[in-house]
Amino acid sequence: MSREVPITAESVVSWSEAPVATEVDREVVLMNISRGRCYGLGEAGSSVWRRLESPIRVDDLCRELLLEYAADRDVLMKDVVALLEQMQEEGLVKVIAP
Repeated sequence: MSREVPITAESVVSWSEAPVATEVDREVVLMNISRGRCYGLGEAGSSVWRRLESPIRVDDLCRELLLEYAADRDVLMKDVVALLEQMQEEGLVKVIAP
């Protein structure tokens, strides 16, 4: 099992090459064919996913999300990092620069 790079506010992240994504009722659904798994991201997760098309710093990603969602900055950062770590573990996103 590969060791994931820790994700912080300074990390630059983007989509990995593995997932196939489609939209169903404005929600992103991902499929990792090599793992045979399917993921529904919900509204907030889909908003995060769309922003990962081009490499983006996690801090910048959270700044954009704060414009869209009424949330505490620290809570949002913690939730986004947790989501990105889960996506990284599943091979859906990659860290371009730590």
